[in-house]
Amino acid sequence: MPMCTICGRLVLGLAGQDWTVLPWMVEPAAAEVPAGPCHVRCLADHGAAAAWAAAVEAYHCTRWPRWLAGTDAGVRWRLHSSRPARRFHLWRSDGRLASFPYAAIRPGPLQVATDLAELGSAHAAALLAAMGTDEPGVEVPLDTVLAALDLADRYPHGMGAVTRRLRVVGGETVDVLAVRHPLPLLPACRRAALELRNEG
Repeated sequence: MPMCTICGRLVLGLAGQDWTVLPWMVEPAAAEVPAGPCHVRCLADHGAAAAWAAAVEAYHCTRWPRWLAGTDAGVRWRLHSSRPARRFHLWRSDGRLASFPYAAIRPGPLQVATDLAELGSAHAAALLAAMGTDEPGVEVPLDTVLAALDLADRYPHGMGAVTRRLRVVGGETVDVLAVRHPLPLLPACRRAALELRNEG
């Protein structure tokens, strides 16, 4: 199971709320942050979120050179576009990075889907216990699952639902637990996404 290297609790892999820290991503001043998966909230609690975001800023600019940028409530953001992958990569100076598909930009709140675990794994067993059901297609509120896992303080944006579903991957059917949850995008960032997506 992916466990946070800072707090030792489960990492779900939610867009904008989790990431994997590599050694080159944190300054020596934040050396107490070990490499590996972690909650962005834990990085912020340790004063390392801004340093981590700064460390990956150049990588984002090099890897995805098409972007639009802005500032909202003192937080700098840059929305990068990857045409071949048809994905956006959101960089934020507060460390709340996210990646999401072009298709997520539609009228109404932005919703993203994340596969959490494949059935049969220890990670899936922990999630199923927290869900209280193993029935396919049953939506369990994300905040209920977070409370059962003692993770509500790590995921302050706990809206969404966890579901067991079948996915076809490379011709093979896979039984997974997935979460569909909102990814808050400020109006200026949403406008940037539409502009980048519609560029010829």
